[in-house]
Amino acid sequence: MNRPKKRRAVNGRISFVIIVLFLVVVMTVAMIILVKKNIDLKEVEAKKMAELREQEQISQELEDKEKYTRTSEYVENTAKNKLGLVKEDEIIYREK
Repeated sequence: MNRPKKRRAVNGRISFVIIVLFLVVVMTVAMIILVKKNIDLKEVEAKKMAELREQEQISQELEDKEKYTRTSEYVENTAKNKLGLVKEDEIIYREK
């Protein structure tokens, strides 16, 4: 009668150890997958941050250009270069 109880106890311990090992393996695999996903997301974040800095720089350049287009200097340069207009007291020299 003693032997079956010992076998059940041993089988119970073996089952417990197998279940614990299985859980450890599953948790390890899940952790590896999450670490890889974290690395991938950090790479995406770095790319997006670089893109954001680039877009901020473009935005700043556009703001500067907008400020310049509101100046009288811009109006004069545009009138001279695109329309061929000159001020009253200016002398025009043309090459032959």
